[in-house]
This record gives sequence, structure tokens and C-alpha cells, in this order.
Amino acid sequence: MSGLKAVVRRGFTGGGVATLLLAGLFVVGGDPSGASTLLLAGWLAVVGVALLLAGTRERLVVAGRPVGWPRVAAVGIGALAVGTGVFGITQLRSLEVASGPWLLTVAITVFAMGYLAWFARECWTGGRRLDGEMFAVE
Repeated sequence: MSGLKAVVRRGFTGGGVATLLLAGLFVVGGDPSGASTLLLAGWLAVVGVALLLAGTRERLVVAGRPVGWPRVAAVGIGALAVGTGVFGITQLRSLEVASGPWLLTVAITVFAMGYLAWFARECWTGGRRLDGEMFAVE
């Protein structure tokens, strides 16, 4: 395993564990019967499990077909991108339009969604702009 690939895989493992812990905190600290809390915790759990699996398993068997870790990571990061966008847009409703916090939330949401979507595409394709060896499946 190349050095860069090892760093990326350890990052996915750590990110998956951190995201699962965050999902658990939402369940424990929030209203567990509230739909929004369960939706947020479920979304974080899906992202966390996908990233943890991408970091710890070289291949997964899905519907009888082996799937490499970069594709699993792409699904997790893609789910993170979609959830980030939805969460950012819902926060805009509580702010005054064109105020400083509203513009900052728009900028952060657009940047985060764009970056995460780009990185998910890089993982899915095996590295179009990034080093392809980083996404090699052995």
C-alpha cells in the first residue's frame, strides 16, 4: 500500500468513527423521539458506516459483486455532500435574507457541497485529478 493511500484510508477510518460518535451524541443528547433528530442521526450513521468500511476493508461484496473501497468511500462522501447541502439550506430559512450570517451560510454550504461532490467523484472514478495510485484496490 502506498503512503498516500494509507493516509487516505486511515483518514476514512477516523472520519467514520468520529461521524458514528457524532450520530450517537445526537441520539443521546437530543430528543430521541423527534423525527429531525432521528433523520440527522441516521444520515450521520450511514456516512460513518460507509467511511469506516472504506477505511478498513479493501473490498465489500454488494449484491454478489465485489466493490472496491474507493466506491464505498464515494457513496459515503456523496451522502455527506447531499446532507450538508440539505442542512445548509434548512438553516437559511431561519436567517434574514442577504444578512451577513445568511451570506456566510450560503458560501460555506456551496463550498462544502462542491468540495465533497468533487472528492466523491474522484473516489468513484479512481482519481481523475488526483494520483490514481492513491485509489488503487489491491
